[in-house]
Amino acid sequence: MDGGSLQSLMVELFTAIQMLAGYPMPAELPEIHRAPAAVMQQKICGHPCRVKAFYHPQWGVYVDDSLDVFHDPFDRSILLHELVHHLQRVTGRFDSVSGSCLRKNAEELEAYEIQNRYLSWENAGKRALAVGAPATCKDEAN
Repeated sequence: MDGGSLQSLMVELFTAIQMLAGYPMPAELPEIHRAPAAVMQQKICGHPCRVKAFYHPQWGVYVDDSLDVFHDPFDRSILLHELVHHLQRVTGRFDSVSGSCLRKNAEELEAYEIQNRYLSWENAGKRALAVGAPATCKDEAN
């Protein structure tokens, strides 16, 4: 991705997140990596899976290089979803949720909600659907 264009797009998406959900603009933008699906699948799943993008606190955001984040509103919303995860992390939004499973579910539900608000705002015909139901969490200690 062109660095300047990508930076402008991220500022645009963080501004949208701020307007839609009240998150502050981050002090630093996360690294964005375009990668083939197979590379992302190996990094995050360890085997073939349906991942199109993911956020990792140490690595930044990975986006499938087949996504057209500059021209396709739905593909752009996938990047926005991952940027929401970055904001959740840097603001500590869900740090008080006990248990990693419950925290992950809360983070995903919020990210999908903001993604769908964005798609509605963009008058996009598609909406994002969480794949599968939230994980069933057993009692766990952080």
